[in-house]
Amino acid sequence: MTESAIAPVVRQAEVDDAARIASSHVRSWQVGYADVISGDYLRGLDDDLPLRTLHWQTAILAAEAGGTFVLVCELEGDLVGWLSGGSCRDGGRARTSIGEIHGCYVDPAHWREGAGSALMTEGLERLSRSGYSQAVLWVLAANSRARSFYEHHGWHADGARKMYEVGGGRYPQVRYRRKLA
Repeated sequence: MTESAIAPVVRQAEVDDAARIASSHVRSWQVGYADVISGDYLRGLDDDLPLRTLHWQTAILAAEAGGTFVLVCELEGDLVGWLSGGSCRDGGRARTSIGEIHGCYVDPAHWREGAGSALMTEGLERLSRSGYSQAVLWVLAANSRARSFYEHHGWHADGARKMYEVGGGRYPQVRYRRKLA
């Protein structure tokens, strides 16, 4: 982030943010996973925007009901990224002592402007305030940009692996873990 840049503003997502979250999510996948996930699948994500918007409306409303959160980051009033989190979902059920960052994405037009760091800082603070002593997240093994970002923020791979299936492909994921303050 340059010294003259406007500071990122992180806030709780609102239902009215859903379309902008969905659009940002699609763009971040299309650029961030260009060399990782099938190009045909990534190009087709634009066609799914109405369904993805509905998904985000539902996720935001469900977060308000408890247990999870969805944050957004704005730069000069533009929504440029999002982060969601809550209890750990490993093993198919929530694990009460471990929190999880479920997803963190920033629109590629705003990479390296501080939005991701601002989201991660607030997300970790929310998990800590919720009583979690540690947190995990999953990342595609081939996503070196995201892995570097997470490592910069104190995360480390803990050896757990699983496969992520999307668009007819299977992609290895690694789990990252860190202690919370």
